[in-house]
Amino acid sequence: MFSLETANIERAIKSAKALHPKVKMIEFGTYEVTGSTGNTYTVRCYRKAGEKIVECNCATRDEIACKHSMAAVSLHSAMAAQRGH
Repeated sequence: MFSLETANIERAIKSAKALHPKVKMIEFGTYEVTGSTGNTYTVRCYRKAGEKIVECNCATRDEIACKHSMAAVSLHSAMAAQRGH
C-alpha cells in the first residue's frame, strides 16, 4: 500500500511502460493486472483521510510503488475522469 502523494512512482511508471501489463477493471477502484510472467494481481485504488491510496497484492513492500499498481492507476484515472471524480 502506498499514497500517490508521497510515493516515488517514477521507476514503477517506467517499468509499466516497458512491460505493458494487461489491466482489467473488476469494478471502479478494483483492477486485475496480468504481470509480465502471467501472474495476476489485484490492485485497489481509493481515498482514505484525503489521500489517494493504492494497494497491490504483489510482493512489493509497503510504501513502494509497483508496475502493476501504476498500470491500474492509469486506467483508474481515466475512469475517474469519465465519472467526474
